[in-house]
Amino acid sequence: MIQVVIARSIQGILSGIGIGTIFFCYPVVKHLISEKYRVKFKIEEFGKELFTYETLKYLKIGLTYGFLYGFIVGTVIGPFGAVNGL
Repeated sequence: MIQVVIARSIQGILSGIGIGTIFFCYPVVKHLISEKYRVKFKIEEFGKELFTYETLKYLKIGLTYGFLYGFIVGTVIGPFGAVNGL
């Protein structure tokens, strides 16, 4: 049972939406960890808006990479996995 849960979790993380979420969370985690990064947005006049735009930018990048990754993996591994039983 635990093997199924682990396999589904890995598949979810490697999906397009999972990779997009990881990229989306990157600036948030960086904002929480790095004081230098946080100060960059405190100094700016429109800091909150800039942080929102940067977070959305990373979400778009993550979704693009994620769906490209899913397309490539589905195209390459999909037919061969069906033949080889993967």
